[in-house]
Amino acid sequence: MTSTVLGFTGAVGGGAGMLVTVAYMAVFFGIMWFLIIRPQKKREKEVVQMQNAIKVGQYVLLQSGEFGKVVDIINDLFIIEFGLNKSVRIPVKKAAVAAVQEPNLTVGKKVEPQVGTKVVEEDGVEYEYVEVEEEVEE
Repeated sequence: MTSTVLGFTGAVGGGAGMLVTVAYMAVFFGIMWFLIIRPQKKREKEVVQMQNAIKVGQYVLLQSGEFGKVVDIINDLFIIEFGLNKSVRIPVKKAAVAAVQEPNLTVGKKVEPQVGTKVVEEDGVEYEYVEVEEEVEE
């Protein structure tokens, strides 16, 4: 059924389709907020709390992968001592700290793979260890 209103002919109830579209978009953005934005803000809040809880004497891991010991805190800066040389102290922003973690300085034994195992090397090439017998000429 069509109706004529002010000289325009169109289907009755065209505004309901627009309302459904707006409702779908609202539901979509609500789901995106719960799945992406809310958890990200929660993680950021936890990181800021961790950074504010750091005390002098703790070991920290920076976002660049370097470990250091906090020797002083000034405003939003940590004075961090790097390495075994006690004279290397560098100011670092609190935001550059990724975690409170001590470096693992123990040396572990390298485990040799057994025959028949596949190992992927650093260059991305896959090798399989096999047993080979050598003939020795005398």
